[in-house]
Formats: sequence, C-alpha cells, structure tokens
Amino acid sequence: MGVTLLSAAVLAGIGVLLFHYGEYEGRRDPNAILAVQGASREASRLMQELADTRQKLVAADQQLRLELATRETLSRQLQQLQADNGGLRERVGFYESLLTKTDRAPALAIEVFRVESLSPGHYRLSAILLQGQSSQEAFKGELEFRLTTERNGKRETVVWPQPREPFTVSRFTRLERETNLPVDVALKQVELRIYAAGENRTRLTRVYDVKG
Repeated sequence: MGVTLLSAAVLAGIGVLLFHYGEYEGRRDPNAILAVQGASREASRLMQELADTRQKLVAADQQLRLELATRETLSRQLQQLQADNGGLRERVGFYESLLTKTDRAPALAIEVFRVESLSPGHYRLSAILLQGQSSQEAFKGELEFRLTTERNGKRETVVWPQPREPFTVSRFTRLERETNLPVDVALKQVELRIYAAGENRTRLTRVYDVKG
C-alpha cells in the first residue's frame, strides 16, 4: 500500500514536471510563438471586421428608413398634387361653364347654394350668383339667411345677418359666410334670400335642407 502511494506520488510529480517543461518549451519554440501571435492578429482582424459590418448594417438600416420615409412623403405629396390638380381642373371647368351660362342667364340667378358642416355648430354657407349678359349694369343687392334650428325637439328660425348684408354681382360672384351655433343646436334648414338694394321684396330665394 505504501509502495503504491509512493509510486503514485512519484508519477504525479513527474507529470507536473513534464507539464511545466512542455509549457516552457512551448514558450521557447518560435513557431509556437508565431502561431499564437498570428492567431491573435487574426482574432483582432475578425473583431474589427465584425465591428465594421455592424456599423455598415446600422448605416444601411438608417438609410433604408430615410428612403422609405422620403418615398412615403413624396407619395403623399404626389397624391395631394393630383387631387389639387383635379380640383383645379374641376373649378376651371365649372367657371368656364358659368361663363357660357351667363349668355342665356336671366338678369340674376342663384346657380349654386350649399351648406357645409365644418365642426359641431360651425357651418359654411356658400352660393354662386349669375347675372345674364343682357344686364348692362352690375346688380347691387342685399342678402340674408334664415336658419332653421332645432334644440331638444323644438325648432326655431333665426334671420342672419341683421341688418342684411350688401353685395354686388357683375356676371357672377361667389358668396361665402360662416356661422357658429351652440354645439347642442342642430341646423336643419337654411334659406338664402336675395333683395335688391333698398328693397323689401325678395328677388330670389333658395332653400337647402341640412342632412344629418
């Protein structure tokens, strides 16, 4: 038993010596040193390449996001320009048709009258008046709106503005006014009345029923 333990201790000591000797010889071996140095440089190069690749990926991602945002902005602008262009063409065509209509229009006519809801209680009232070619002088008139409103099931008619508002028509003119009502008041109907300046007899009238 003692001999066995002694033999194991000797063998262990020899193993340790051999390990340290191999380590020492490895340090002294130029090829081993060069291999370690080469591996270290390769590892450094690979780390740098990895860092460069990550930086390029971040830059490419940012560029892609910028290009997508720019493309979306340009697409929205193009759509808006197309809509504006279409609207302009429509308006030009409309006014051209008005010019032809004035050839056979009566002394004065309400060509268009509409009411638009802009927000709760906020409305835009617009009209286009035409004057026939047979009229030599501009029409001088006054206008008023009769607003039929409803609150809690009860209807009421309000005349606005007071006094009547003067205007002039030469061939055609666009009238546009905005009015505000309490948010709990619903606008049900608007009647446009046109008078000649200084007269109380209605010359023209048009009614618009507000939906909703």
